[in-house]
Amino acid sequence: MTDAVELSLHDNVALLTMKEPASRNALSDNMRAGLSNAANNIVGNSDIKALVITGSEGVFCAGGDLKAMLERHTTGMGASFEDLHERMQHLHQWMKIIRDLPIPVIVAVDGPAYGAGLGIALTGDIVLASNEASFSASFCKVGVIPDGNLLWSLPRIVGLQRARELFYTGRVVKATEALNLGLCMELHPADKLHERAMNMAQSMCNVSPLAFSLTKQLSSRSMELDSDALLTMEAQAQATCMTSDYYIEAITRFKNKEKPLFSFE
Repeated sequence: MTDAVELSLHDNVALLTMKEPASRNALSDNMRAGLSNAANNIVGNSDIKALVITGSEGVFCAGGDLKAMLERHTTGMGASFEDLHERMQHLHQWMKIIRDLPIPVIVAVDGPAYGAGLGIALTGDIVLASNEASFSASFCKVGVIPDGNLLWSLPRIVGLQRARELFYTGRVVKATEALNLGLCMELHPADKLHERAMNMAQSMCNVSPLAFSLTKQLSSRSMELDSDALLTMEAQAQATCMTSDYYIEAITRFKNKEKPLFSFE
């Protein structure tokens, strides 16, 4: 872990905090290393049942470190095609780990989530935002294509035409519009956002790990597969869930009018 990223455990909820607000949590080498280390620490920890990702001091993540990018090109150090391709692959490695985690991932956005910062936000299962949050896919403004998996995630959330408009213009989307577009699920005052995210994550810790993981896997592929292929996978997954101990206990509790194993708040 680096000082740019803090990973802490609160009961069974991991809290990943980006902590370089002076640079708007831009993806410096230090930040990238911290996020990579955090992702690898989370994926192998069976005590973690949910993850919250957030920024600090009113900033989520402003995306790429443009000053460092310019310096690389000015000095010629790390600016070759091979170097840049390797950097993108490294970015993808830890983002895919977070995207594919079999646990609930809640993202709490306060302030800007721009460029790859927006990509990080959309790796989550649920995005919560403050009233001061803003979002931008600001890549074309500096002559690059959208990265951070946004070419996959954003069209699925807002539709292809709207995603293209956001890509081409790089305009800033404020909190209320973001809610209407589906970029976030809820808006909260900035001083209540952290509490809401942690409470939501904590309430989801008791969800069936098997059912959640399979639901996440299948829903992420729902736009790629035809209906028959998805139905085949659905049948296999449902049969697996319905032979689990969690399922038997859950329906027994329902029959006996006992407190459910999982209740979302």
